Amino acid sequence: MVNNIFVVLGMHKSGTTLVSDILHGSGIQMVEEKSAGNYDEGNKMERHSTRMLNMDLLQENGVESLRMIRGLDASSVTAAHRETARSLCRKAAEAASESSWGFKDPRTLLTFDFWMEVLENPRLIGIFRDPLEVFQHYVRRAGRRWISRDPAYLPDALHAWCAYNQRLLKLKQMYPEMLLLDYSHLLSSEGAMSHLSEFVGRPLVDCRDPGMRRAKADRTMDYRIARQIVRLRNKADPDQIYAELSRVADYSGSNPQ
Repeated sequence: MVNNIFVVLGMHKSGTTLVSDILHGSGIQMVEEKSAGNYDEGNKMERHSTRMLNMDLLQENGVESLRMIRGLDASSVTAAHRETARSLCRKAAEAASESSWGFKDPRTLLTFDFWMEVLENPRLIGIFRDPLEVFQHYVRRAGRRWISRDPAYLPDALHAWCAYNQRLLKLKQMYPEMLLLDYSHLLSSEGAMSHLSEFVGRPLVDCRDPGMRRAKADRTMDYRIARQIVRLRNKADPDQIYAELSRVADYSGSNPQ
């Protein structure tokens, strides 16, 4: 079996954990050691070493993830960063033995160019989710009094969705061989699972749980306000970006491309 490297790309709260869980359960080592518990209990299926390196590269310093949207400044990358990446890749390949390995971390969309320098022919899997659903997660986190507590929070969350998914869209244009899936289709469609299975070259263990899709795609007043702010302030429209992602996705509902 070919020792492939799979890199899962996508915005926070958009299905990267589900993809990583499916791959890991199917024999592709996506984490150093799988933690106990499910998503709600903090198990995000992220390889610790790659996540920590991404955080170091981006110099997060406690900045909330949704407000960390700028791409990596190449001038800040050091030889030590590159050696750390090569070392963790060697260790991951050794641990995987003759199998494949990979990792997922939404931050990789911001550090992508760095990883393309150190990874050998990685296979890319992108996933995106309706901005209405992702937005609802941040609404629950912000609470009902978000305007008085932090009036920029929800517009910033929606702007982050735009920034991450614009990068994902650009990567699909640059790397058309990347598999790009819609979260809703992966969660509910056998066709999307078949696409993923064919892409990774093996049968897949089905780790999907439709009950985890708790957010509804409601066009609420909060969403309308935040979208208008993002359109005026950031010159980005989540609805348009989502439509374009849906257009170029490798599985779009009932008809696999």
